[in-house]
Amino acid sequence: MHKVPFQSLFTGSKLIKLPSCHSTNRVVSDLLSDGSIGHGTVVITDNQTNGKGQRGNHWESQPGKNLTFSILIKPDFLTVSKQFELTVVTSLALITTLSGLGVAPTWIKWPNDIYTENGKIAGILIENIIRANQLEWSILGIGLNINQTEFEAHGATSIRLHLKKQFDLQMVLDKLLQQLGHHYGLVQTGSIEALWDLYARSLLWVGQNRVFRDSASGAEFYGRIQQVTDDGRLLIRSSNEDLIYDFKQVEFVR
Repeated sequence: MHKVPFQSLFTGSKLIKLPSCHSTNRVVSDLLSDGSIGHGTVVITDNQTNGKGQRGNHWESQPGKNLTFSILIKPDFLTVSKQFELTVVTSLALITTLSGLGVAPTWIKWPNDIYTENGKIAGILIENIIRANQLEWSILGIGLNINQTEFEAHGATSIRLHLKKQFDLQMVLDKLLQQLGHHYGLVQTGSIEALWDLYARSLLWVGQNRVFRDSASGAEFYGRIQQVTDDGRLLIRSSNEDLIYDFKQVEFVR
């Protein structure tokens, strides 16, 4: 492991490159416990052996072909009720970066997976440390498929599969970190409304009549995604009734 100065819009950023690790989120958490890193630190690896996605799923990534990294930030200006704003920021940074590279259209599958017309291309795992109802630290874990062309998981894709050419990982990382810095800065300055609007318009299936499954009952139902609430819950209209779901309470079916 080695540290090098890193230029980004995150104050005092350091880039820590690891040839291999179990989980970049876990590495960031361990280094934070040691007091050896601060706000803006980026931990990235060529080979993440035990990366986690949402719902505890394994994040598949072939060594040296994709971006798997985590960023430590100190969003102590956010209360716990506003923590979903970090998901908004990270999701929008990803779709903005992908659009800039020519990958379009892209959608956000609530709460924080990124999809193209060919399948899932990126995922986010955010872990927060909370003190007195404020976010003390947050770890933004990101997996972005870039040059991988074969996946065990059904429905996964990459930038290379989408655009039929290979990309430089460092170049994509630089662009993504720039977008993360920009969007995070908007939250810091209270300019979140425009981001919420873009997030809502970028939602997969928004306004479409689709089939969902209630995770508790297992019952399937038709509904239309209307919006995401300020605290990150999904509002679905079904048979003239508004249903509000928290994460893991509802599944996308078809």
